[in-house]
Amino acid sequence: MENRLERLLRENKIRLAKKQLIDDLMKYHEIDISEKEFVDFDSSKKEHKKVYERIRTDKIKSFSFPYDEEKMKAKIDFIFDYFSKYEEKTVMFYPSAFGFYFKSSNQLYLEYPVAISIPLAECKQMVMKLMVEMHDDLIVISRKYNFGFVLSENEYSYVSIEYWDH
Repeated sequence: MENRLERLLRENKIRLAKKQLIDDLMKYHEIDISEKEFVDFDSSKKEHKKVYERIRTDKIKSFSFPYDEEKMKAKIDFIFDYFSKYEEKTVMFYPSAFGFYFKSSNQLYLEYPVAISIPLAECKQMVMKLMVEMHDDLIVISRKYNFGFVLSENEYSYVSIEYWDH
């Protein structure tokens, strides 16, 4: 159980990380999330863990291919078309900016990324901008956890998209 000082330090680190994410997405990708609602960090952390548990244990659909920007755009279009019936549903979106923080700089980092809560339709343009320079997985999941996808790139420049709808 964390004491008052540990809780205040943790809350301050989360607050600063959110500010850093807002600033970095605007500075490096011209994505403004300053007016977006952030998901509570504990919920964000819990759901983030569930995504990878689901990928390891559940039946999901996936495909992978060598990195090619045009092919990746087409596959992202496919994913958003596949989930078009959920366009107005609110999702948790984990921007990949989380992954480029280094100890040697003044960047902040958390053990888990911070999610923002937005309608699925708003995610597409953000994903399109962030996919070109993925620093970590891009994750989009529904609040009720009945659909979502993870877009990732490995060290060999292979892109994988794992998705589910159940």
